[in-house]
Amino acid sequence: MLSTVILTLGLGTLPVQAQISDPQVGALVEALRLAAPQTGTENDGLYSDWQIKPDNIPRWSKQCTGRELTPADFEASPVTARAILVCVMGDVLREQYSASGNNEAIAVQRTAAWWMTGDANQYNRVPTNSYTHSYIQKVLNFYQQQRRTSQSQNPTTPPPSEPSPTLARSSSNSAISDRQISALVEALRLAAPQTGVENDNLYSDWQIKPDNIPRWSNQCIGRELTPADFEASPVTARAILVCVMRDVFSEQYTESENNESLAVQRAAAWWMTGDGNQYNNSSTASYTQRVLDLYRQSFLKFFPHI
Repeated sequence: MLSTVILTLGLGTLPVQAQISDPQVGALVEALRLAAPQTGTENDGLYSDWQIKPDNIPRWSKQCTGRELTPADFEASPVTARAILVCVMGDVLREQYSASGNNEAIAVQRTAAWWMTGDANQYNRVPTNSYTHSYIQKVLNFYQQQRRTSQSQNPTTPPPSEPSPTLARSSSNSAISDRQISALVEALRLAAPQTGVENDNLYSDWQIKPDNIPRWSNQCIGRELTPADFEASPVTARAILVCVMRDVFSEQYTESENNESLAVQRAAAWWMTGDGNQYNNSSTASYTQRVLDLYRQSFLKFFPHI
């Protein structure tokens, strides 16, 4: 299953980023889980509820979290697995949404065809009596069920909250790669201020305020994590922060007129103050420069061949 996917996904952020929301990506990932073929064989060489081939897992996990997971690690943590697949499939769904002329149902079918065959164009070319056609329709049906459930539970969209290092997802997505996002997330970890207080009410190596964690985890993986859960799994925490910072970095890249260094400093200022424009303020300039320096180091560490 999914052998072609191994060959066709480069996993750099795709150049065309359409207006697809986190709940839509979450619904797609859950639909793929529900539609996953069951082989009936205990040791079938496929991993997790999504039935993933093992060769995908180290690459996907490194590109989405900065660390390679083994297939066994991936299978052992459904939360981490879901977070990585949200990272992987977000760009795929956006690309197919653009290719479908912004038709959500067709985009989901194209994505399901890509997931199964490696070719999104097969969504309406396979015989209607084939297993692949049945699978594509099953994914669409599960997706629509998930969207209806989500919308009935959240009938109105809450007003956006003020950023602080809190989440403010942007609708703007620039051509920022997963490698760059991973390097930024690692730089934020390395630059995180240490209070020297054991119980300082900040969580994980990134020193996150607890109020952020349920919202970020729900938006990125479709489940609310407690601060303790978030801190207990650095891999899951990193995957969620990759999801959070993807749009922030992209927005700041646009604001900086595609200047990567300036975008990193602006993203660091947003992380610290909630305002990317504060990147050169006297109170934040040393921190944003430190993040930039660590970003450059992290990029070389993760990707020395680049």
